[in-house]
Amino acid sequence: MPGRGISAEVESAMAKKKESEKFQLPDPTRTRELYAAVRPSYEEALRRLSESVRDLLEQQGLSPTIKYRIKRFDAYYEKLQRSARKTKGAPVISDLLGLRVICPFLEDLGTIEALISRHFEVVEVVRKATVHSFREFGYDSVHLLVRLQNFELEVPLPHTRRLCEVQLRTTLQDAWAEVEHELIYKSRLTFPNESIRRKLAALNATLTLSDNIFQEIRDYQKGIMALDRRRRGALESALQLPGIELPLVAEEPAPAPAESPPLPITHGSPLERAMLEALQVHSQHQFEQAALLYSRLLGMRLNRKIRALIYNHRGMARFALGHTAEALSDFSQALSHDADNLRARCNRALVYRLQKRLAPALADYDAVLESDPSLADAWLGRAQTYLEMAFADRALTDCEKALEINSELTAARELQARIRRDFFRL
Repeated sequence: MPGRGISAEVESAMAKKKESEKFQLPDPTRTRELYAAVRPSYEEALRRLSESVRDLLEQQGLSPTIKYRIKRFDAYYEKLQRSARKTKGAPVISDLLGLRVICPFLEDLGTIEALISRHFEVVEVVRKATVHSFREFGYDSVHLLVRLQNFELEVPLPHTRRLCEVQLRTTLQDAWAEVEHELIYKSRLTFPNESIRRKLAALNATLTLSDNIFQEIRDYQKGIMALDRRRRGALESALQLPGIELPLVAEEPAPAPAESPPLPITHGSPLERAMLEALQVHSQHQFEQAALLYSRLLGMRLNRKIRALIYNHRGMARFALGHTAEALSDFSQALSHDADNLRARCNRALVYRLQKRLAPALADYDAVLESDPSLADAWLGRAQTYLEMAFADRALTDCEKALEINSELTAARELQARIRRDFFRL
């Protein structure tokens, strides 16, 4: 029929026109020359972004590993070809520049993502874990597409965006991704063998579980630190010593998070559970019960450093009860098991000073500061000891040392003002 003939001619013409309008890859030789010309500019932009991210994270107390790279020309051009075949049109490449931030714990990923999103222009977020079913293997990672600031090129590489792909991974996620890249991505092989697929999936699941366990241990440590902080606060209020005093020092003091998750007593080994119970009652001002629990702990088989730690804690509980002689004995016992326990030595020095035994107090403070001159509390304790020995000039110098380390140490600032007023008329 004539209508069909006309229709066929039109269809053929449209097909030919569509064929002529198909996407044409840029000339590889000219594109390679352009790549070589613009690469230094890309490298400089990537270096600046890396430094900005590192500075931002370090200001928040984070020190992750940061790596960056520019996609090699062959990899860039090959991706153009793959994308063109897949999309049947002009491809768009967003990961010519890549920056990877690697941190130890899962909780760091959310913190870092929030910081980068707040301080940089993030145009897209991809969470790799969501693209796999529970039966599939693949690495977990968060990818942020960050717009490069103050970066323009007269002739940018074809089909690229002014973006950098920032990958956020834990150490274990990064290890998996590196191995997977070698086994799967670079090999260009598929894995029809179900046994191999199951093994890869099991490996990935094991690493994911390990990440979760590491995070649980981290949370547990934070909970212990929070209890320790509350216990130290209870001690300071219970001491009620006249004048400016240096509080007893706990093992490994550390600031606790604003909200610490509750810790089950059933967690951990019998030693951990017993220690946690002792810390809990200690933080609740139940000093007699705490001392009893520490005594039970000392009846267990312990290595020397752990035994020293518990003696130090029991000494603090006894000191809060006013049992000064017993506390002094516990601090000395701690040092007999671990001579490098600076916390116990500081605590013993304080008790010596309160007993007016200034020579041994000074000897203990000297030993602590010789071992670790970064302890502001030890400088303050020695300053107080010097002042009671009538060495006001030395006491003032030690106060200044303490404030250089911790400018917010109120006790040191008050003692400094008192010495200047009473001894130097300043």
